[in-house]
Amino acid sequence: MPISVLKSGPFAGIKANDTFALAALRQSPIIYRVPTFSWPDNLRPVSVQLGKYKAGTKITTAVSASADVLVVLYTEQETMALLDVFTGNPEWNKTVQGEWCEYGHNFAKFRSSLANPKANDALKDGAFGRLSAMTIGNKKVVLYKSELHPKQDGTAMPFVPVMQQLISELKPKYVVTTGTAGAIGSRIKCGDVTVCTGSRLHLQKTYPKFSQMNADSKNNTELTSAATFDPQYVQYAATHFTKLALPGLQQCHARLQSNPGYSFVPDSTLPPSIYVTGVNPVPGPQPMDIVSADYMTTDDTNNSEGLQTLGIMNDTDDAFLFYAIGTMPARKRPKCISVRNASEPQMVHSAFPATTSPTEIINILKDMAGTIYGIYQYCTTLGSAFACWGVIAGL
Repeated sequence: MPISVLKSGPFAGIKANDTFALAALRQSPIIYRVPTFSWPDNLRPVSVQLGKYKAGTKITTAVSASADVLVVLYTEQETMALLDVFTGNPEWNKTVQGEWCEYGHNFAKFRSSLANPKANDALKDGAFGRLSAMTIGNKKVVLYKSELHPKQDGTAMPFVPVMQQLISELKPKYVVTTGTAGAIGSRIKCGDVTVCTGSRLHLQKTYPKFSQMNADSKNNTELTSAATFDPQYVQYAATHFTKLALPGLQQCHARLQSNPGYSFVPDSTLPPSIYVTGVNPVPGPQPMDIVSADYMTTDDTNNSEGLQTLGIMNDTDDAFLFYAIGTMPARKRPKCISVRNASEPQMVHSAFPATTSPTEIINILKDMAGTIYGIYQYCTTLGSAFACWGVIAGL
Protein backbone atom coordinates (compact mmCIF):
# COMPACT_ATOMS: atom_id res chain seq x y z
CA MET A 1 0.00 0.00 0.00
CA PRO A 2 1.52 3.37 -1.04
CA ILE A 3 2.57 5.68 1.79
CA SER A 4 0.40 8.80 1.97
CA VAL A 5 2.45 11.97 1.49
CA LEU A 6 1.77 15.69 1.50
CA LYS A 7 1.19 16.74 -2.12
CA SER A 8 1.95 20.45 -1.96
CA GLY A 9 3.37 23.19 0.22
CA PRO A 10 6.76 23.40 1.95
CA PHE A 11 6.69 19.73 2.99
CA ALA A 12 5.45 18.23 -0.30
CA GLY A 13 6.66 14.64 -0.48
CA ILE A 14 6.96 14.21 3.29
CA LYS A 15 4.78 11.56 4.97
CA ALA A 16 1.35 13.03 5.61
CA ASN A 17 1.49 12.08 9.29
CA ASP A 18 4.98 13.50 9.94
CA THR A 19 4.69 15.22 13.31
CA PHE A 20 7.37 17.85 12.60
CA ALA A 21 5.67 18.95 9.38
CA LEU A 22 2.19 18.99 10.90
CA ALA A 23 3.35 20.99 13.92
CA ALA A 24 5.15 23.52 11.69
CA LEU A 25 2.12 23.91 9.44
CA ARG A 26 -0.06 24.75 12.45
CA GLN A 27 2.10 27.83 13.05
CA SER A 28 2.89 30.88 10.96
CA PRO A 29 6.35 32.42 10.75
CA ILE A 30 7.13 35.85 12.16
CA ILE A 31 8.23 38.06 9.26
CA TYR A 32 10.40 40.86 10.61
CA ARG A 33 11.78 43.27 8.02
CA VAL A 34 15.44 44.14 8.54
CA PRO A 35 15.80 47.89 9.20
CA THR A 36 17.89 49.97 6.83
CA PHE A 37 21.63 49.52 7.29
CA SER A 38 24.86 50.30 5.43
CA TRP A 39 27.21 47.81 3.80
CA PRO A 40 30.99 48.26 3.87
CA ASP A 41 32.33 50.15 0.85
CA ASN A 42 31.95 48.32 -2.46
CA LEU A 43 30.50 45.18 -0.85
CA ARG A 44 26.77 45.83 -1.18
CA PRO A 45 24.99 43.02 -3.06
CA VAL A 46 23.87 44.36 -6.44
CA SER A 47 21.37 42.56 -8.66
CA VAL A 48 22.55 42.03 -12.24
CA GLN A 49 21.40 40.15 -15.32
CA LEU A 50 22.13 36.42 -15.44
CA GLY A 51 24.47 36.16 -18.40
CA LYS A 52 22.61 36.78 -21.65
CA TYR A 53 19.19 35.92 -20.19
CA LYS A 54 16.43 38.47 -19.81
CA ALA A 55 14.41 38.37 -16.59
CA GLY A 56 11.91 35.53 -16.60
CA THR A 57 13.61 33.43 -19.26
CA LYS A 58 13.02 29.68 -19.06
CA ILE A 59 16.39 28.02 -19.64
CA THR A 60 16.03 24.63 -21.33
CA THR A 61 19.62 24.15 -22.50
CA ALA A 62 22.94 24.35 -20.65
CA VAL A 63 23.19 27.66 -18.78
CA SER A 64 25.26 30.17 -20.75
CA ALA A 65 26.53 32.09 -17.73
CA SER A 66 29.31 31.77 -15.20
CA ALA A 67 29.62 32.30 -11.46
CA ASP A 68 32.34 32.67 -8.90
CA VAL A 69 29.87 31.57 -6.22
CA LEU A 70 26.66 29.56 -6.45
CA VAL A 71 24.34 30.03 -3.45
CA VAL A 72 21.75 27.26 -3.07
CA LEU A 73 18.47 28.07 -1.30
CA TYR A 74 15.68 25.65 -0.45
CA THR A 75 12.52 26.95 1.25
CA GLU A 76 10.44 30.04 0.55
CA GLN A 77 11.10 31.51 4.00
CA GLU A 78 14.87 31.02 3.57
CA THR A 79 14.73 32.71 0.17
CA MET A 80 12.67 35.61 1.52
CA ALA A 81 15.05 36.22 4.42
CA LEU A 82 18.10 36.23 2.17
CA LEU A 83 16.40 38.61 -0.27
CA ASP A 84 15.47 40.89 2.62
CA VAL A 85 19.14 41.11 3.63
CA PHE A 86 20.63 41.25 0.12
CA THR A 87 18.06 43.44 -1.65
CA GLY A 88 15.87 45.05 1.04
CA ASN A 89 12.78 43.32 -0.35
CA PRO A 90 11.70 39.95 1.10
CA GLU A 91 8.85 39.37 -1.34
CA TRP A 92 8.76 35.95 -3.00
CA ASN A 93 5.47 36.30 -4.83
CA LYS A 94 4.54 35.44 -8.42
CA THR A 95 5.90 38.74 -9.70
CA VAL A 96 9.33 38.26 -8.10
CA GLN A 97 9.48 34.60 -9.09
CA GLY A 98 8.70 35.66 -12.64
CA GLU A 99 11.80 37.88 -12.68
CA TRP A 100 14.05 34.90 -11.95
CA CYS A 101 15.04 32.48 -14.71
CA GLU A 102 13.58 28.99 -14.55
CA TYR A 103 16.16 26.22 -14.87
CA GLY A 104 14.80 23.27 -16.86
CA HIS A 105 17.78 21.84 -18.76
CA ASN A 106 17.20 18.11 -19.39
CA PHE A 107 13.93 18.16 -17.47
CA ALA A 108 12.47 15.43 -19.69
CA LYS A 109 15.52 13.25 -18.96
CA PHE A 110 15.05 13.49 -15.20
CA ARG A 111 11.26 13.74 -14.98
CA SER A 112 10.74 10.02 -14.45
CA SER A 113 12.96 10.16 -11.35
CA LEU A 114 10.77 12.80 -9.65
CA ALA A 115 8.64 11.27 -6.92
CA ASN A 116 6.23 14.22 -6.97
CA PRO A 117 6.51 16.18 -10.25
CA LYS A 118 3.52 18.37 -9.31
CA ALA A 119 4.83 19.42 -5.89
CA ASN A 120 5.20 23.08 -6.87
CA ASP A 121 4.69 25.50 -9.74
CA ALA A 122 8.28 25.27 -11.01
CA LEU A 123 8.19 21.47 -11.36
CA LYS A 124 4.76 21.67 -12.97
CA ASP A 125 6.30 24.07 -15.50
CA GLY A 126 9.20 21.75 -16.26
CA ALA A 127 11.85 23.47 -14.13
CA PHE A 128 14.01 22.23 -11.26
CA GLY A 129 14.27 25.68 -9.69
CA ARG A 130 14.94 29.35 -10.35
CA LEU A 131 18.13 31.37 -10.92
CA SER A 132 19.06 34.99 -10.28
CA ALA A 133 22.37 36.85 -10.33
CA MET A 134 24.14 39.59 -8.41
CA THR A 135 27.58 40.85 -7.53
CA ILE A 136 29.22 41.24 -4.14
CA GLY A 137 32.40 43.23 -4.59
CA ASN A 138 34.18 41.64 -7.55
CA LYS A 139 32.43 38.27 -7.10
CA LYS A 140 29.79 37.06 -9.54
CA VAL A 141 27.12 35.35 -7.47
CA VAL A 142 24.27 33.19 -8.76
CA LEU A 143 21.36 32.40 -6.44
CA TYR A 144 19.53 29.13 -7.07
CA LYS A 145 16.19 28.41 -5.38
CA SER A 146 15.97 24.64 -5.67
CA GLU A 147 12.57 23.00 -5.99
CA LEU A 148 14.15 19.56 -5.57
CA HIS A 149 14.71 18.43 -1.98
CA PRO A 150 16.55 15.24 -0.94
CA LYS A 151 14.12 14.40 1.85
CA GLN A 152 11.10 14.65 -0.45
CA ASP A 153 11.99 13.35 -3.90
CA GLY A 154 12.25 9.59 -3.43
CA THR A 155 15.05 7.06 -3.74
CA ALA A 156 16.02 8.08 -7.28
CA MET A 157 17.47 11.23 -5.64
CA PRO A 158 17.26 13.56 -8.69
CA PHE A 159 18.71 16.38 -6.58
CA VAL A 160 22.22 14.91 -6.93
CA PRO A 161 22.53 14.67 -10.76
CA VAL A 162 20.65 17.94 -11.31
CA MET A 163 23.01 19.82 -8.99
CA GLN A 164 26.01 18.19 -10.69
CA GLN A 165 24.64 19.33 -14.04
CA LEU A 166 24.03 22.91 -12.93
CA ILE A 167 27.45 23.17 -11.28
CA SER A 168 29.14 21.82 -14.42
CA GLU A 169 27.43 24.55 -16.45
CA LEU A 170 27.99 27.54 -14.16
CA LYS A 171 31.50 26.42 -13.17
CA PRO A 172 31.55 28.19 -9.78
CA LYS A 173 34.69 28.13 -7.68
CA TYR A 174 32.54 27.87 -4.55
CA VAL A 175 29.09 26.57 -3.66
CA VAL A 176 27.39 27.93 -0.55
CA THR A 177 24.43 25.88 0.67
CA THR A 178 22.32 27.67 3.23
CA GLY A 179 19.15 27.80 5.30
CA THR A 180 17.47 26.54 8.45
CA ALA A 181 18.65 23.67 10.65
CA GLY A 182 18.18 22.17 14.08
CA ALA A 183 20.73 22.60 16.84
CA ILE A 184 22.65 19.56 18.02
CA GLY A 185 23.81 19.95 21.61
CA SER A 186 23.00 22.63 24.15
CA ARG A 187 25.42 25.36 23.00
CA ILE A 188 23.50 26.50 19.90
CA LYS A 189 20.61 28.92 20.44
CA CYS A 190 17.82 29.98 18.09
CA GLY A 191 19.32 32.27 15.44
CA ASP A 192 22.94 31.14 15.91
CA VAL A 193 24.78 30.27 12.69
CA THR A 194 27.41 27.67 11.87
CA VAL A 195 29.74 27.86 8.87
CA CYS A 196 30.96 24.33 8.19
CA THR A 197 33.18 22.69 5.58
CA GLY A 198 32.32 19.14 6.63
CA SER A 199 29.12 17.10 6.64
CA ARG A 200 27.67 13.66 7.29
CA LEU A 201 24.78 11.77 5.73
CA HIS A 202 22.17 10.23 8.04
CA LEU A 203 19.84 8.07 5.96
CA GLN A 204 16.80 5.91 6.63
CA LYS A 205 16.22 4.87 3.02
CA THR A 206 18.48 2.91 0.69
CA TYR A 207 19.33 4.51 -2.66
CA PRO A 208 19.85 1.92 -5.41
CA LYS A 209 21.74 4.29 -7.75
CA PHE A 210 24.05 5.63 -5.04
CA SER A 211 25.86 2.79 -3.31
CA GLN A 212 28.58 5.13 -2.02
CA MET A 213 25.96 7.39 -0.45
CA ASN A 214 24.49 4.42 1.39
CA ALA A 215 27.97 3.38 2.57
CA ASP A 216 28.89 6.91 3.66
CA SER A 217 25.79 7.05 5.83
CA LYS A 218 26.31 3.61 7.32
CA ASN A 219 29.95 4.40 8.16
CA ASN A 220 29.26 7.97 9.38
CA THR A 221 31.83 9.14 6.83
CA GLU A 222 32.78 12.81 7.06
CA LEU A 223 32.41 14.51 3.68
CA THR A 224 34.81 17.45 3.60
CA SER A 225 35.70 20.40 1.43
CA ALA A 226 38.97 22.27 1.88
CA ALA A 227 37.32 25.67 1.47
CA THR A 228 39.02 28.67 3.00
CA PHE A 229 38.10 32.35 3.20
CA ASP A 230 39.12 35.46 5.06
CA PRO A 231 36.86 35.47 8.15
CA GLN A 232 37.02 39.24 8.70
CA TYR A 233 33.69 39.89 6.96
CA VAL A 234 31.88 37.10 8.81
CA GLN A 235 33.22 38.68 11.99
CA TYR A 236 32.01 42.07 10.71
CA ALA A 237 28.53 40.58 10.17
CA ALA A 238 28.54 39.11 13.69
CA THR A 239 29.53 42.47 15.16
CA HIS A 240 27.37 44.83 13.09
CA PHE A 241 24.53 42.93 11.42
CA THR A 242 23.13 39.95 13.34
CA LYS A 243 21.82 42.28 16.07
CA LEU A 244 19.38 43.63 13.47
CA ALA A 245 17.41 40.38 13.79
CA LEU A 246 16.95 40.67 17.57
CA PRO A 247 13.51 42.36 17.55
CA GLY A 248 12.21 39.67 15.21
CA LEU A 249 13.63 36.88 17.36
CA GLN A 250 12.02 38.46 20.41
CA GLN A 251 8.67 38.52 18.63
CA CYS A 252 9.15 34.82 17.81
CA HIS A 253 9.82 34.07 21.46
CA ALA A 254 6.70 35.92 22.60
CA ARG A 255 4.53 33.97 20.16
CA LEU A 256 6.16 30.65 21.09
CA GLN A 257 5.52 31.22 24.80
CA SER A 258 1.78 31.37 24.10
CA ASN A 259 2.14 27.59 23.69
CA PRO A 260 2.66 25.51 26.86
CA GLY A 261 5.88 23.57 27.38
CA TYR A 262 8.48 25.87 25.82
CA SER A 263 9.97 27.61 28.84
CA PHE A 264 13.31 25.96 28.00
CA VAL A 265 13.65 28.25 24.96
CA PRO A 266 15.24 31.50 26.21
CA ASP A 267 14.39 34.94 24.89
CA SER A 268 16.99 36.50 22.60
CA THR A 269 18.86 39.19 24.53
CA LEU A 270 22.22 38.98 22.71
CA PRO A 271 22.87 39.02 18.96
CA PRO A 272 23.08 35.57 17.36
CA SER A 273 26.59 34.10 17.19
CA ILE A 274 28.28 32.98 13.97
CA TYR A 275 30.58 29.99 14.51
CA VAL A 276 33.17 29.21 11.82
CA THR A 277 35.10 25.97 11.39
CA GLY A 278 38.76 26.54 12.19
CA VAL A 279 38.18 30.09 13.44
CA ASN A 280 35.74 30.06 16.38
CA PRO A 281 34.10 26.63 16.42
CA VAL A 282 31.26 25.90 18.82
CA PRO A 283 32.73 24.98 22.23
CA GLY A 284 32.03 21.43 23.27
CA PRO A 285 32.28 17.87 21.99
CA GLN A 286 30.20 18.01 18.80
CA PRO A 287 32.26 18.13 15.58
CA MET A 288 31.72 21.18 13.34
CA ASP A 289 29.81 19.19 10.74
CA ILE A 290 26.34 19.55 9.29
CA VAL A 291 24.32 16.31 9.60
CA SER A 292 21.87 15.81 6.73
CA ALA A 293 19.07 13.25 6.95
CA ASP A 294 16.47 12.11 4.44
CA TYR A 295 13.78 12.61 7.10
CA MET A 296 13.03 15.19 9.78
CA THR A 297 15.45 14.75 12.70
CA THR A 298 15.58 16.34 16.16
CA ASP A 299 18.23 16.43 18.86
CA ASP A 300 17.28 16.41 22.54
CA THR A 301 19.01 16.26 25.89
CA ASN A 302 18.66 12.45 25.91
CA ASN A 303 20.30 12.13 22.45
CA SER A 304 17.31 10.04 21.40
CA GLU A 305 18.31 9.96 17.72
CA GLY A 306 22.05 9.57 18.29
CA LEU A 307 23.00 12.80 16.52
CA GLN A 308 25.43 14.26 19.05
CA THR A 309 28.52 12.36 17.92
CA LEU A 310 27.89 13.29 14.27
CA GLY A 311 27.78 17.08 14.09
CA ILE A 312 26.65 20.46 15.35
CA MET A 313 23.50 21.13 13.25
CA ASN A 314 21.02 18.83 11.50
CA ASP A 315 19.27 19.57 8.22
CA THR A 316 18.02 17.70 5.16
CA ASP A 317 20.13 19.09 2.30
CA ASP A 318 23.78 20.01 2.69
CA ALA A 319 25.56 16.65 2.94
CA PHE A 320 23.72 15.59 -0.21
CA LEU A 321 25.28 18.58 -1.97
CA PHE A 322 28.71 17.79 -0.49
CA TYR A 323 28.21 14.24 -1.82
CA ALA A 324 27.14 15.46 -5.27
CA ILE A 325 30.22 17.67 -5.55
CA GLY A 326 32.56 15.04 -4.10
CA THR A 327 31.54 12.51 -6.75
CA MET A 328 32.10 14.91 -9.67
CA PRO A 329 35.37 14.69 -11.64
CA ALA A 330 38.13 16.34 -9.60
CA ARG A 331 38.76 19.08 -12.17
CA LYS A 332 35.11 20.17 -12.00
CA ARG A 333 34.67 20.22 -8.22
CA PRO A 334 34.07 23.58 -6.54
CA LYS A 335 34.67 24.06 -2.83
CA CYS A 336 31.52 23.64 -0.73
CA ILE A 337 30.54 25.62 2.38
CA SER A 338 27.49 25.04 4.57
CA VAL A 339 25.95 28.11 6.25
CA ARG A 340 23.12 27.08 8.55
CA ASN A 341 21.05 28.85 11.20
CA ALA A 342 19.35 27.18 14.15
CA SER A 343 15.61 27.54 13.62
CA GLU A 344 15.11 25.40 16.72
CA PRO A 345 17.38 24.62 19.70
CA GLN A 346 18.04 21.26 21.30
CA MET A 347 14.77 19.94 22.73
CA VAL A 348 14.40 19.66 26.50
CA HIS A 349 11.79 17.29 27.91
CA SER A 350 11.18 15.64 31.26
CA ALA A 351 12.05 11.96 31.59
CA PHE A 352 9.78 9.74 29.51
CA PRO A 353 7.97 6.86 31.21
CA ALA A 354 9.67 3.50 30.67
CA THR A 355 6.68 2.34 28.66
CA THR A 356 7.19 5.08 26.03
CA SER A 357 8.42 3.57 22.76
CA PRO A 358 11.33 5.11 20.82
CA THR A 359 8.91 6.07 18.04
CA GLU A 360 6.63 7.84 20.49
CA ILE A 361 9.59 9.72 22.00
CA ILE A 362 10.80 10.90 18.60
CA ASN A 363 7.32 12.02 17.56
CA ILE A 364 6.87 14.01 20.78
CA LEU A 365 10.21 15.74 20.17
CA LYS A 366 9.46 16.37 16.50
CA ASP A 367 6.13 17.95 17.42
CA MET A 368 7.96 20.31 19.78
CA ALA A 369 10.68 21.14 17.23
CA GLY A 370 8.19 21.66 14.41
CA THR A 371 6.24 24.18 16.48
CA ILE A 372 9.40 26.24 17.09
CA TYR A 373 10.49 25.98 13.45
CA GLY A 374 7.09 27.09 12.22
CA ILE A 375 7.48 30.37 14.11
CA TYR A 376 11.23 31.03 13.96
CA GLN A 377 12.19 29.92 10.42
CA TYR A 378 12.28 33.38 8.81
CA CYS A 379 13.84 35.46 11.58
CA THR A 380 16.58 32.94 12.34
CA THR A 381 17.54 32.81 8.65
CA LEU A 382 18.44 36.51 8.66
CA GLY A 383 21.64 35.51 10.49
CA SER A 384 22.51 32.96 7.81
CA ALA A 385 21.99 35.57 5.11
CA PHE A 386 24.42 37.96 6.80
CA ALA A 387 26.90 35.11 7.26
CA CYS A 388 26.60 34.18 3.57
CA TRP A 389 27.49 37.74 2.65
CA GLY A 390 30.51 37.57 4.98
CA VAL A 391 31.70 34.28 3.51
CA ILE A 392 31.37 35.54 -0.07
CA ALA A 393 33.07 38.87 0.70
CA GLY A 394 35.97 36.95 2.21
CA LEU A 395 36.53 34.52 -0.66
